[in-house]
Amino acid sequence: MPEKNILILYATAGAGHRKAAEAILRAAKNNNLEAETADVVAFMPAIFAKIYSDGYIFLIKYLGGLWGFLYFLSDTRFFSLINVHLRKFADRFACRKLITYLLKKQPDVIISTHFLTSEAAAYAKLKYGLKSRLITVITDFGVHNFWICPGTDIYCCASDATRDILIAKGIAPENIRITGIPLDGKFLNAGEKETLLGEFGLNKDRFTALIMTGGIGAGPIEEIVELLKDDVQLLVICGFNKDLYNRLSSKKYPNVRVFGFIDYVQKLMKASQVIVTKAGGLSVSESLATGLPMIFFFLIPGQETLNARTIESQQAGFIARDPKDIKDIILGLKNDPAALTALKNKGLSLAKPNSAQDIIALAN
Repeated sequence: MPEKNILILYATAGAGHRKAAEAILRAAKNNNLEAETADVVAFMPAIFAKIYSDGYIFLIKYLGGLWGFLYFLSDTRFFSLINVHLRKFADRFACRKLITYLLKKQPDVIISTHFLTSEAAAYAKLKYGLKSRLITVITDFGVHNFWICPGTDIYCCASDATRDILIAKGIAPENIRITGIPLDGKFLNAGEKETLLGEFGLNKDRFTALIMTGGIGAGPIEEIVELLKDDVQLLVICGFNKDLYNRLSSKKYPNVRVFGFIDYVQKLMKASQVIVTKAGGLSVSESLATGLPMIFFFLIPGQETLNARTIESQQAGFIARDPKDIKDIILGLKNDPAALTALKNKGLSLAKPNSAQDIIALAN
């Protein structure tokens, strides 16, 4: 039987969808499967690509309230008719070249980690007869209506709660798999904690907290550092925010290690006892797999709010109201090892460490 050709689609709108696609690609390569990735933004007309990629970052960084309003409004029944017209616009204009590419390539299986790529592939199936099997991988714990695409064969989701949402939105249970959000294998093999503490020049006897907000390095990170620098050991990832990196580095706090954009975050997670972070689906998945209790702040209204609420309801993390609240939670955990252990164990029980492997297995 000939090997199936697998195409993994994503969209560059934040880093999470790309990282999910790359995790699935690595799982495919580890199984000696023929697979490749493609970014829908690379197929868009230049103006659409600029608006779609940069516009998303601008909205979540500076106009989070507006983003949240649009997110929840577009997820209502009232907005469903407008959604149909938006999708037609996206299919016929922004995704036209991608659809042409799919029809020419004719992959056996398409695995999509973004709702726009799922919609484009589904449209190609229903409108032009594309024969590919379409697997949609939902990268959050909630499910926006945009993820629901007629023509999708299988939906991969994060949890039982996500499955229930899909069923409530009309998806048949037999078309849903609870795989977890795709996880890169490096988060399961980060190394020994003692070795990593030495690698980063950390004091093994001090409580260590990791602070990160993905690539954007946004939010009141400096204020959080000021509140905690004398009480705990801090690892701060600034991402692409060079101004934040330079300001924090110049202060030379003895208990603070500052990092720019890095590709070894799994090591810092392994070296830490708690993480202060946004609630992106990938970050949540990675933290669960490493047993790292989460304290959420600077949430993107919409998908991240739902992610954070889900984790808090499962007693694997906390939503902080402000930087002072973050300090109180961290010091409380520092002084209560039993509570910290309970959070860690709960996170590990919710983790789906074989998520990428389980997703790629569905392509056979």
